[in-house]
Amino acid sequence: MVYGKLAVGLLLGAAVLPAQAAAQDAGKKVVIGLHATLEHDSNVSRTSAVEATLQGLTPADTLFTPSVTVGLLMPVGRQSVFLNGAAGYSFYDQNTSLNRERLDFTGGVNSRFGPCNTTVSGVYNRGLSKVEDPILISTVENVQSTTRALLEVSCARPSGLGVVFNASKDWVANDLDVMKQSDYESTALMAGISYGRPALGTLTVFVSHDQTDYTKRVIADGYEMNSVGVTFNRQLGARIQGSVTVAYASVEQSSGLLAGSQNSSSESTTYAASLSYRVSEKLNVQGSFDRSIRPSSGIGRTYDLSTGYRVSGEYALGSRLALGAGFGRVDLESQGILSSPLLILTASTTQTYFGSLRYQQSKRLSFVLNAMREERTANVPQFEYTSNRIGLTADLSF
Repeated sequence: MVYGKLAVGLLLGAAVLPAQAAAQDAGKKVVIGLHATLEHDSNVSRTSAVEATLQGLTPADTLFTPSVTVGLLMPVGRQSVFLNGAAGYSFYDQNTSLNRERLDFTGGVNSRFGPCNTTVSGVYNRGLSKVEDPILISTVENVQSTTRALLEVSCARPSGLGVVFNASKDWVANDLDVMKQSDYESTALMAGISYGRPALGTLTVFVSHDQTDYTKRVIADGYEMNSVGVTFNRQLGARIQGSVTVAYASVEQSSGLLAGSQNSSSESTTYAASLSYRVSEKLNVQGSFDRSIRPSSGIGRTYDLSTGYRVSGEYALGSRLALGAGFGRVDLESQGILSSPLLILTASTTQTYFGSLRYQQSKRLSFVLNAMREERTANVPQFEYTSNRIGLTADLSF
């Protein structure tokens, strides 16, 4: 593709330009990045071959995605303004109807008043949605936009008791008429008490309330979730970092039109954990696992119970080369299923195998060769697929 050759050429040309320090003021930071990814995907539809044909898609395709990233941090007295984001556009060689923008931005203000840190931020992202059950329609062309407003408050000293409070509001909208029934608004509130010791870590006990409403469904639908849990964060020296959260959640669906013997309420234990371990100067490994309840983006479902884990590692082959590899798995179980004559995805397992080779040409320019295989099994054969991807990315920062 001519796009890929042109973009890599531009990045190499920009690399020989003198680096420009966007800002040298104390505490001020501005980082701009240019990126170009050329990727071949054996199954862009994420469905079976029959389903892809019904959608009018060519399963195997090559796409090119140029993008620009920005990282901004600007102190203003005791406050600081920040902006992080990326803007790009994906061009498909065969399935040109999938050509779409990709936007992902987060910005806000950090403030400090005595022992309290406050962050007010907003998030916006837009791009082709990852519809998990495209049924017999071309929902792969659906563009989904997510807007979030977030308030985070933490009042604590390095040692002793503290309090935390978070509040957020999400708006999710879809472009295609058939997918608008998956538009939703979600509100989340969390309050907790923390206790910290530099040598031991920080323990936080919290309660939270989440409410999600599907605003475009003919029959009003949504759910409320109340949780109580505990989080423990600790950095064990310079080599190990970890975090663990365990919570008990009670969920109640606001719609009574449920399929079969589904109950309108349920209870579940949720958890999340992450661990990073620097084995040696050359080898780093990471692991994470989680079990969470989240709004469903699929048709005929209210919320999903997602359980997954991921392990990965990176080994430095030299001062410029690094080899990475990993494996991940996600089990999805749908809850609050509405009565429908359509075939609905209610259970699936997705396994991912991936590897990478990074070449750091200079402090500002790097290249990454990525390979990935994704396999999904599901309760309905139409939703099962296998996808193999290989891509080359050029990254330039200045």
